[in-house]
Amino acid sequence: MNQEYVESLEKKLKEYEEVILDMTAPIIPSIIPSTILVPITGILFEQRFENIRIKILTYLQNHSVESAIIDFTDITLDKIENLDMEDLGRELHQLTEAIILMGVEPFYVGLSPQLIKKIVISGIQIKAESFSTFSVALKYLMEKKGLAFAEN
Repeated sequence: MNQEYVESLEKKLKEYEEVILDMTAPIIPSIIPSTILVPITGILFEQRFENIRIKILTYLQNHSVESAIIDFTDITLDKIENLDMEDLGRELHQLTEAIILMGVEPFYVGLSPQLIKKIVISGIQIKAESFSTFSVALKYLMEKKGLAFAEN
């Protein structure tokens, strides 16, 4: 293989990695003004958490956002690769603190009962409100902001 071909393959691989990152942590504007939803899917590991954090913070810097709902519905214990509870706690803490420092209120939804049990037993403290589902968090935010669905 020549060097040019190898460089071409490396470039394609980097592009595919970026596409996968976008797909596994998309940032979706919510129906509630100034609110985003970030569903986290796939396997979590330290570098991936860092990439997700950078992606969220960059978005927050460039958009007017008051609330960020981070959805862990797809994340189960078997999808936390090479992260013990201390690492997971540190990653969640860093994500939470970073979002708060950007002036945005973080909310976590969809944490599985097994994950919650591990978090509580490990003594990990998260300074964010959490809800069982995205719809429960949306209802809470709508009430908090004085919004309601209009009936036809």
